[in-house]
Amino acid sequence: MEISKITVYLIAIMLIATTPLVLAATEDNVIITFDPDGDIDINVDIVAYNFSSFVANTWSNTTGSTFTLYNNGTVSMDTSIKTNDSTDTGVMDLNTSSAAPGNDEYAIYITGLDNFNQYVNNTYALYGFYDTALVPDDSEQFDICLLLGTNLSANHSWQMTTIYFQGTQA
Repeated sequence: MEISKITVYLIAIMLIATTPLVLAATEDNVIITFDPDGDIDINVDIVAYNFSSFVANTWSNTTGSTFTLYNNGTVSMDTSIKTNDSTDTGVMDLNTSSAAPGNDEYAIYITGLDNFNQYVNNTYALYGFYDTALVPDDSEQFDICLLLGTNLSANHSWQMTTIYFQGTQA
């Protein structure tokens, strides 16, 4: 009888060893991709403007929301604005003190954006944001004002400067 118990155990062990067992689980996966920063896509329409000819110590303004700032990105954006230190010819300098421009100086002023009534400076961070939290697919209209200094040293030829717009995540 002892032999038959051993035989039964051996047969059971052989059956267990040769029979497939489903004891382990399997797994699969899905890979997703995303951009946690979102997308900033700033656009300004009209890309050039000619103030034409005007005299010293006077303002020349665009009116009626001439320019449009667009947020074509996927996240809300804050907008900073800056300009060059001088005109492209170097004949006239930007007045950065927000006071009345002096001899051969000019000032640029932005109206119509959230934080309007700001002079444009030669750095983005000096006065903070001109427009805040512009949501995706939205726009803001604004105007640009140009003030020539109190005096010009000569009848200068045409002057040109560039205004830069920077969008950052709000």
